[in-house]
Amino acid sequence: SGGGIHSYMMGGKLLPLLLFAIARSCLAADDQRRPGVEGRLVTDGSLTEVRVVLNRGEYSAIPRQDGSFVFHALPPGGYHLEVYDTQRTWPTVRVDVSAKTQGKMRALLTHNRLPLPFPIHIEPLVATPTFFEKREGFKISSILMNPMALMMGFTLLIMLVMPKMMANMDPEQLKEMQQMQGGLADLLNPEKLKEKQQQLENAKKKKEIKS
Repeated sequence: SGGGIHSYMMGGKLLPLLLFAIARSCLAADDQRRPGVEGRLVTDGSLTEVRVVLNRGEYSAIPRQDGSFVFHALPPGGYHLEVYDTQRTWPTVRVDVSAKTQGKMRALLTHNRLPLPFPIHIEPLVATPTFFEKREGFKISSILMNPMALMMGFTLLIMLVMPKMMANMDPEQLKEMQQMQGGLADLLNPEKLKEKQQQLENAKKKKEIKS
């Protein structure tokens, strides 16, 4: 009876292990039947911090130095393949694994619906994205084309040239120029301008009375 009890205990311990081994082998065989998705990132840059993910991280793969990557034993369904990269902008690829036909898959770019063959080769849309405008360096032409700088330069030129011109003028020309400057100053002065308009109106009224 002791041997029978011992055999029963051994059988009781071995049976769960046997069932676990059978289940594991079945799962492994099922995984082998499931298709895998292989691809390559086509770029000359470093891929050290790049990750290839499906469905926003449900599956993740680290690309090798040559850009190749693989997702093993994917169950049937639809997946969005994305590349997480801080240096480049990559397109998103839609991958469909058929539930009816074993091993049948389809891949296409989401932005233009173009189909892709397997293994999937993906090229970046933008190699080096720039999120800020590059600041231009100092240029002397930017100062020369500034309206404020042009006005200052013109004023300085007048200040330098006008005394020499006035020194070479005869008294009559100088007097005429001063009168012109005075008239211009009156036009720019609202009070003077209003006074001149009033004088013109008074003169016009006097002429009407005389007539």
